[in-house]
Amino acid sequence: MTASVEVINPGDVRTRAQIRAVFGGSPQGGICPSTSKHSVNLYSDPDVGEQVGYYDGWLAEEDELGAVFEYTGAGKSGDQTFEGTAGTGNRAILQHAAESRALRVFTRVGKVPGSDTKTHRYLGSFTLDSMEPYVWRRVHGEDGQERNVIVFRLRADGDVQHADQDTIPPAEKTEGEFVPFRVVTAAMFQTDPATSGALPLPKQRVRKRSTSRRPAPNTETSGIFVVPEAFGTQLSVRAATAATVAIRREAELTQAYKAHLDSAGHQTGAYQIKVKGLTSTFRADLYDATAHVLYEAKGSNSREDVRMALGQILDYSRYVKMPEHEGDPQRVILLPAAPTPDMYSLLDRYDVGVVYRSDDGRFVGDAVPNPNH
Repeated sequence: MTASVEVINPGDVRTRAQIRAVFGGSPQGGICPSTSKHSVNLYSDPDVGEQVGYYDGWLAEEDELGAVFEYTGAGKSGDQTFEGTAGTGNRAILQHAAESRALRVFTRVGKVPGSDTKTHRYLGSFTLDSMEPYVWRRVHGEDGQERNVIVFRLRADGDVQHADQDTIPPAEKTEGEFVPFRVVTAAMFQTDPATSGALPLPKQRVRKRSTSRRPAPNTETSGIFVVPEAFGTQLSVRAATAATVAIRREAELTQAYKAHLDSAGHQTGAYQIKVKGLTSTFRADLYDATAHVLYEAKGSNSREDVRMALGQILDYSRYVKMPEHEGDPQRVILLPAAPTPDMYSLLDRYDVGVVYRSDDGRFVGDAVPNPNH
Protein backbone atom coordinates (compact mmCIF):
# COMPACT_ATOMS: atom_id res chain seq x y z
CA MET A 1 0.00 0.00 0.00
CA THR A 2 1.14 3.52 -0.69
CA ALA A 3 0.83 6.21 1.94
CA SER A 4 -1.81 8.82 1.18
CA VAL A 5 -0.61 12.36 0.57
CA GLU A 6 -1.70 14.84 3.21
CA VAL A 7 -4.21 17.46 2.16
CA ILE A 8 -3.56 21.05 3.22
CA ASN A 9 -6.66 23.25 3.24
CA PRO A 10 -6.96 27.05 3.56
CA GLY A 11 -6.47 27.97 7.23
CA ASP A 12 -4.24 24.99 8.05
CA VAL A 13 -0.93 25.70 9.78
CA ARG A 14 2.12 23.69 8.72
CA THR A 15 5.92 23.80 8.77
CA ARG A 16 7.82 24.42 5.56
CA ALA A 17 8.86 20.74 5.45
CA GLN A 18 5.22 19.64 5.64
CA ILE A 19 4.27 22.14 2.95
CA ARG A 20 7.07 20.95 0.67
CA ALA A 21 5.85 17.35 0.97
CA VAL A 22 2.53 18.41 -0.54
CA PHE A 23 3.28 21.42 -2.76
CA GLY A 24 7.04 21.14 -3.37
CA GLY A 25 9.33 24.16 -3.52
CA SER A 26 12.63 25.01 -1.85
CA PRO A 27 13.35 24.93 1.92
CA GLN A 28 13.98 28.68 2.04
CA GLY A 29 13.12 31.88 0.23
CA GLY A 30 9.88 33.79 -0.31
CA ILE A 31 9.01 32.65 -3.85
CA CYS A 32 9.41 28.90 -4.31
CA PRO A 33 8.44 27.37 -7.67
CA SER A 34 7.87 23.64 -8.05
CA THR A 35 7.64 22.02 -11.48
CA SER A 36 6.70 18.57 -10.18
CA LYS A 37 3.85 19.92 -8.00
CA HIS A 38 2.68 22.53 -10.54
CA SER A 39 2.92 25.20 -7.88
CA VAL A 40 4.60 28.50 -7.05
CA ASN A 41 4.57 28.83 -3.28
CA LEU A 42 4.57 32.38 -1.94
CA TYR A 43 5.68 32.86 1.66
CA SER A 44 4.89 36.12 3.43
CA ASP A 45 6.49 37.17 6.69
CA PRO A 46 4.85 40.34 8.08
CA ASP A 47 7.79 41.13 10.37
CA VAL A 48 10.31 41.01 7.52
CA GLY A 49 8.08 42.90 5.07
CA GLU A 50 7.53 45.85 7.38
CA GLN A 51 11.29 46.21 7.88
CA VAL A 52 11.93 46.56 4.15
CA GLY A 53 9.03 48.91 3.46
CA TYR A 54 5.96 46.95 2.43
CA TYR A 55 2.98 44.92 3.56
CA ASP A 56 1.49 41.80 1.99
CA GLY A 57 -2.20 41.14 2.48
CA TRP A 58 -5.77 41.77 1.45
CA LEU A 59 -6.89 45.22 0.39
CA ALA A 60 -9.88 46.29 2.47
CA GLU A 61 -11.37 48.02 -0.59
CA GLU A 62 -12.82 45.48 -3.04
CA ASP A 63 -13.41 46.42 -6.67
CA GLU A 64 -16.16 45.24 -8.98
CA LEU A 65 -14.29 41.97 -9.49
CA GLY A 66 -13.96 41.19 -5.80
CA ALA A 67 -11.07 41.07 -3.34
CA VAL A 68 -7.39 41.59 -4.16
CA PHE A 69 -4.45 40.15 -2.25
CA GLU A 70 -1.22 42.11 -2.70
CA TYR A 71 2.07 40.21 -2.64
CA THR A 72 5.39 42.03 -2.96
CA GLY A 73 8.04 40.49 -5.19
CA ALA A 74 11.53 39.25 -4.34
CA GLY A 75 14.42 41.57 -3.52
CA LYS A 76 15.05 43.14 -0.09
CA SER A 77 17.32 45.97 -1.24
CA GLY A 78 17.51 48.12 -4.35
CA ASP A 79 14.96 48.10 -7.15
CA GLN A 80 13.22 44.79 -7.74
CA THR A 81 13.42 43.31 -11.22
CA PHE A 82 12.17 40.64 -13.60
CA GLU A 83 15.61 40.27 -15.17
CA GLY A 84 18.48 37.85 -14.52
CA THR A 85 18.99 35.72 -11.45
CA ALA A 86 17.53 38.40 -9.15
CA GLY A 87 14.26 38.31 -11.09
CA THR A 88 13.83 34.52 -11.20
CA GLY A 89 11.12 34.38 -8.54
CA ASN A 90 9.26 37.38 -9.93
CA ARG A 91 9.25 35.83 -13.41
CA ALA A 92 7.90 32.59 -11.91
CA ILE A 93 4.88 34.49 -10.55
CA LEU A 94 4.31 36.39 -13.79
CA GLN A 95 4.50 33.23 -15.91
CA HIS A 96 2.70 30.87 -13.56
CA ALA A 97 -0.32 30.33 -15.83
CA ALA A 98 1.73 29.74 -18.97
CA GLU A 99 3.66 27.11 -17.01
CA SER A 100 0.44 25.56 -15.61
CA ARG A 101 1.34 26.32 -12.00
CA ALA A 102 -0.94 27.64 -9.26
CA LEU A 103 0.06 30.46 -6.91
CA ARG A 104 -0.25 29.27 -3.32
CA VAL A 105 0.06 31.81 -0.52
CA PHE A 106 1.33 31.16 3.01
CA THR A 107 1.82 33.63 5.85
CA ARG A 108 4.12 33.04 8.83
CA VAL A 109 2.30 32.65 12.13
CA GLY A 110 4.92 31.50 14.66
CA LYS A 111 7.19 28.61 15.57
CA VAL A 112 6.81 25.00 16.63
CA PRO A 113 6.83 25.03 20.46
CA GLY A 114 10.31 24.41 21.84
CA SER A 115 12.08 24.91 18.51
CA ASP A 116 13.12 27.52 15.93
CA THR A 117 11.07 25.86 13.17
CA LYS A 118 8.70 28.40 11.66
CA THR A 119 5.05 27.65 10.96
CA HIS A 120 2.95 29.04 8.13
CA ARG A 121 -0.79 29.34 7.57
CA TYR A 122 -2.12 28.39 4.14
CA LEU A 123 -4.42 31.01 2.61
CA GLY A 124 -5.27 29.12 -0.57
CA SER A 125 -4.70 29.08 -4.32
CA PHE A 126 -4.59 32.31 -6.33
CA THR A 127 -4.05 33.57 -9.85
CA LEU A 128 -2.77 36.89 -11.15
CA ASP A 129 -5.34 39.55 -11.92
CA SER A 130 -5.67 39.37 -15.70
CA MET A 131 -6.32 43.11 -16.14
CA GLU A 132 -3.59 44.49 -13.85
CA PRO A 133 -1.27 41.65 -12.80
CA TYR A 134 1.16 43.88 -10.95
CA VAL A 135 1.95 47.50 -10.14
CA TRP A 136 5.22 49.29 -9.45
CA ARG A 137 5.37 50.95 -6.07
CA ARG A 138 7.89 53.29 -4.44
CA VAL A 139 8.79 52.31 -0.87
CA HIS A 140 11.33 53.30 1.76
CA GLY A 141 13.57 50.33 2.48
CA GLU A 142 15.19 49.14 5.68
CA ASP A 143 18.30 51.22 4.90
CA GLY A 144 16.21 54.37 4.45
CA GLN A 145 16.77 54.39 0.68
CA GLU A 146 13.84 54.64 -1.70
CA ARG A 147 13.36 51.81 -4.14
CA ASN A 148 10.89 50.41 -6.66
CA VAL A 149 9.16 47.15 -5.79
CA ILE A 150 6.83 44.91 -7.76
CA VAL A 151 3.46 44.40 -6.09
CA PHE A 152 1.54 41.47 -7.58
CA ARG A 153 -2.26 41.61 -7.53
CA LEU A 154 -3.72 38.18 -6.76
CA ARG A 155 -7.29 36.95 -7.15
CA ALA A 156 -8.68 33.90 -5.35
CA ASP A 157 -8.81 30.79 -7.51
CA GLY A 158 -11.30 28.74 -5.52
CA ASP A 159 -11.76 28.65 -1.75
CA VAL A 160 -9.33 30.81 0.24
CA GLN A 161 -9.06 32.03 3.82
CA HIS A 162 -9.86 35.75 3.95
CA ALA A 163 -9.13 36.68 7.56
CA ASP A 164 -9.18 40.20 9.01
CA GLN A 165 -5.69 39.69 10.43
CA ASP A 166 -4.34 39.38 6.88
CA THR A 167 -5.68 42.77 5.77
CA ILE A 168 -3.13 45.49 5.01
CA PRO A 169 -3.27 48.25 7.68
CA PRO A 170 -4.84 51.52 6.51
CA ALA A 171 -2.72 54.60 5.86
CA GLU A 172 -2.29 56.79 8.94
CA LYS A 173 -2.19 59.99 6.89
CA THR A 174 -2.86 61.23 3.37
CA GLU A 175 0.28 61.84 1.34
CA GLY A 176 1.39 62.05 -2.26
CA GLU A 177 4.82 61.51 -3.77
CA PHE A 178 6.43 62.21 -7.15
CA VAL A 179 7.97 58.89 -8.19
CA PRO A 180 9.82 57.48 -11.20
CA PHE A 181 7.68 56.38 -14.14
CA ARG A 182 7.38 52.65 -14.67
CA VAL A 183 5.08 50.67 -16.92
CA VAL A 184 2.45 49.19 -14.63
CA THR A 185 1.03 46.32 -16.65
CA ALA A 186 2.44 43.01 -17.78
CA ALA A 187 0.05 42.86 -20.71
CA MET A 188 1.83 45.38 -22.88
CA PHE A 189 4.26 43.55 -25.16
CA GLN A 190 4.45 39.77 -25.55
CA THR A 191 8.06 40.08 -26.72
CA ASP A 192 9.28 41.78 -23.55
CA PRO A 193 11.16 39.19 -21.44
CA ALA A 194 9.48 40.56 -18.34
CA THR A 195 6.05 40.00 -19.82
CA SER A 196 6.41 36.80 -21.80
CA GLY A 197 3.94 34.06 -21.11
CA ALA A 198 0.19 34.17 -20.87
CA LEU A 199 -1.67 35.95 -18.13
CA PRO A 200 -4.36 33.95 -16.34
CA LEU A 201 -8.03 34.80 -16.38
CA PRO A 202 -9.63 34.28 -12.97
CA LYS A 203 -13.37 33.88 -12.68
CA GLN A 204 -14.25 37.54 -12.97
CA ARG A 205 -16.03 39.97 -15.21
CA VAL A 206 -14.19 42.21 -17.65
CA ARG A 207 -15.64 45.52 -18.78
CA LYS A 208 -15.58 45.86 -22.53
CA ARG A 209 -13.74 48.85 -23.96
CA SER A 210 -14.52 50.33 -27.39
CA THR A 211 -13.79 53.38 -29.71
CA SER A 212 -13.04 64.32 -32.02
CA ARG A 213 -13.66 68.28 -31.81
CA ARG A 214 -12.60 66.13 -34.96
CA PRO A 215 -13.10 62.40 -34.54
CA ALA A 216 -10.14 60.23 -35.44
CA PRO A 217 -10.09 56.44 -35.53
CA ASN A 218 -8.13 54.44 -32.97
CA THR A 219 -4.94 52.88 -34.18
CA GLU A 220 -4.93 49.11 -33.90
CA THR A 221 -2.35 47.49 -31.65
CA SER A 222 -1.44 43.95 -32.59
CA GLY A 223 -0.84 41.21 -30.05
CA ILE A 224 -1.77 37.69 -29.09
CA PHE A 225 -3.68 36.86 -25.93
CA VAL A 226 -3.43 33.22 -24.87
CA VAL A 227 -5.97 31.68 -22.50
CA PRO A 228 -4.23 28.78 -20.74
CA GLU A 229 -6.37 25.66 -20.66
CA ALA A 230 -5.24 24.93 -17.11
CA PHE A 231 -7.21 27.91 -15.82
CA GLY A 232 -10.96 27.91 -16.32
CA THR A 233 -12.79 31.08 -17.26
CA GLN A 234 -16.31 32.25 -17.89
CA LEU A 235 -15.03 35.02 -20.15
CA SER A 236 -15.16 34.86 -23.91
CA VAL A 237 -11.80 35.06 -25.67
CA ARG A 238 -13.14 38.02 -27.65
CA ALA A 239 -13.92 40.07 -24.51
CA ALA A 240 -10.63 39.17 -22.87
CA THR A 241 -8.67 40.05 -26.00
CA ALA A 242 -10.42 43.41 -26.39
CA ALA A 243 -9.70 44.36 -22.79
CA THR A 244 -6.07 43.27 -23.04
CA VAL A 245 -5.48 45.19 -26.27
CA ALA A 246 -6.93 48.31 -24.60
CA ILE A 247 -4.48 47.93 -21.71
CA ARG A 248 -1.54 47.50 -24.08
CA ARG A 249 -2.64 50.53 -26.07
CA GLU A 250 -2.85 52.63 -22.90
CA ALA A 251 0.65 51.61 -21.77
CA GLU A 252 2.17 52.21 -25.21
CA LEU A 253 0.42 55.58 -25.54
CA THR A 254 1.66 56.74 -22.14
CA GLN A 255 5.23 55.71 -22.92
CA ALA A 256 5.14 57.46 -26.28
CA TYR A 257 3.81 60.70 -24.83
CA LYS A 258 6.32 60.55 -21.96
CA ALA A 259 9.08 60.28 -24.58
CA HIS A 260 7.66 63.40 -26.27
CA LEU A 261 7.71 65.32 -22.99
CA ASP A 262 11.24 64.12 -22.25
CA SER A 263 12.41 65.25 -25.69
CA ALA A 264 11.12 68.72 -24.83
CA GLY A 265 13.31 68.76 -21.73
CA HIS A 266 10.51 68.18 -19.24
CA GLN A 267 10.95 66.22 -16.02
CA THR A 268 8.37 63.45 -15.95
CA GLY A 269 7.33 60.67 -13.63
CA ALA A 270 4.27 59.24 -11.93
CA TYR A 271 2.47 60.34 -8.76
CA GLN A 272 1.84 57.85 -5.95
CA ILE A 273 -0.95 58.55 -3.48
CA LYS A 274 -2.00 57.08 -0.15
CA VAL A 275 -5.22 58.25 1.48
CA LYS A 276 -5.78 58.22 5.23
CA GLY A 277 -7.96 55.31 6.29
CA LEU A 278 -7.54 53.33 3.04
CA THR A 279 -5.33 50.32 2.39
CA SER A 280 -5.04 50.85 -1.38
CA THR A 281 -2.18 52.82 -2.94
CA PHE A 282 -3.11 54.86 -6.00
CA ARG A 283 -0.83 55.88 -8.85
CA ALA A 284 -1.64 58.57 -11.40
CA ASP A 285 -0.43 57.59 -14.88
CA LEU A 286 1.89 60.47 -15.72
CA TYR A 287 2.97 63.75 -14.12
CA ASP A 288 4.92 66.52 -15.85
CA ALA A 289 6.83 68.17 -13.00
CA THR A 290 8.17 70.92 -15.24
CA ALA A 291 4.78 72.22 -16.38
CA HIS A 292 2.79 70.97 -13.35
CA VAL A 293 0.43 68.87 -15.47
CA LEU A 294 -1.22 65.65 -14.35
CA TYR A 295 -2.26 63.14 -17.03
CA GLU A 296 -4.68 60.23 -16.93
CA ALA A 297 -4.34 57.92 -19.94
CA LYS A 298 -6.90 55.57 -21.48
CA GLY A 299 -6.62 52.94 -24.17
CA SER A 300 -9.59 54.19 -26.17
CA ASN A 301 -11.56 57.38 -26.72
CA SER A 302 -14.85 55.71 -25.89
CA ARG A 303 -17.43 57.54 -23.81
CA GLU A 304 -16.95 55.04 -21.00
CA ASP A 305 -13.19 55.54 -20.86
CA VAL A 306 -13.39 59.35 -21.04
CA ARG A 307 -15.88 59.42 -18.16
CA MET A 308 -13.69 57.04 -16.14
CA ALA A 309 -10.61 59.16 -16.80
CA LEU A 310 -12.48 62.31 -15.76
CA GLY A 311 -13.41 60.82 -12.40
CA GLN A 312 -9.88 59.56 -11.79
CA ILE A 313 -8.11 62.80 -12.63
CA LEU A 314 -10.50 64.89 -10.54
CA ASP A 315 -9.80 62.56 -7.65
CA TYR A 316 -6.01 62.26 -8.02
CA SER A 317 -5.32 65.94 -8.75
CA ARG A 318 -6.46 66.91 -5.24
CA TYR A 319 -3.37 65.25 -3.78
CA VAL A 320 -0.67 66.55 -6.14
CA LYS A 321 1.39 69.02 -4.12
CA MET A 322 4.80 70.15 -5.34
CA PRO A 323 6.86 72.77 -3.46
CA GLU A 324 7.96 74.48 -6.68
CA HIS A 325 4.39 74.93 -7.95
CA GLU A 326 1.43 76.73 -6.43
CA GLY A 327 -2.09 75.36 -6.55
CA ASP A 328 -3.52 72.29 -8.21
CA PRO A 329 -1.94 70.89 -11.37
CA GLN A 330 -3.41 71.32 -14.82
CA ARG A 331 -5.54 68.24 -15.50
CA VAL A 332 -5.33 66.52 -18.88
CA ILE A 333 -6.71 63.26 -20.27
CA LEU A 334 -4.42 61.41 -22.70
CA LEU A 335 -6.24 59.47 -25.45
CA PRO A 336 -5.28 57.53 -28.60
CA ALA A 337 -7.77 59.61 -30.64
CA ALA A 338 -9.91 62.70 -30.11
CA PRO A 339 -13.12 62.24 -28.12
CA THR A 340 -16.55 63.18 -29.47
CA PRO A 341 -17.60 66.87 -29.27
CA ASP A 342 -20.02 66.30 -26.37
CA MET A 343 -17.19 64.77 -24.34
CA TYR A 344 -15.18 67.93 -24.93
CA SER A 345 -18.13 69.88 -23.49
CA LEU A 346 -18.18 67.67 -20.41
CA LEU A 347 -14.42 68.01 -19.85
CA ASP A 348 -14.54 71.78 -20.36
CA ARG A 349 -17.11 72.03 -17.58
CA TYR A 350 -14.57 70.57 -15.15
CA ASP A 351 -11.58 72.43 -16.60
CA VAL A 352 -9.96 69.22 -17.85
CA GLY A 353 -7.95 69.29 -21.08
CA VAL A 354 -7.34 66.66 -23.73
CA VAL A 355 -4.20 65.47 -25.53
CA TYR A 356 -4.66 62.87 -28.26
CA ARG A 357 -2.62 61.24 -30.99
CA SER A 358 -3.57 62.25 -34.52
CA ASP A 359 -3.64 59.99 -37.58
CA ASP A 360 -0.09 60.99 -38.48
CA GLY A 361 1.21 60.09 -35.00
CA ARG A 362 1.58 63.62 -33.65
CA PHE A 363 0.24 64.58 -30.25
CA VAL A 364 -2.43 67.30 -30.35
CA GLY A 365 -3.63 69.46 -27.47
CA ASP A 366 -3.03 72.66 -25.54
CA ALA A 367 -0.69 71.00 -23.04
CA VAL A 368 1.63 69.48 -25.69
CA PRO A 369 5.08 71.14 -25.58
CA ASN A 370 7.10 71.77 -28.71
CA PRO A 371 10.34 69.76 -28.45
CA ASN A 372 12.10 72.33 -30.65
CA HIS A 373 11.61 75.18 -28.16
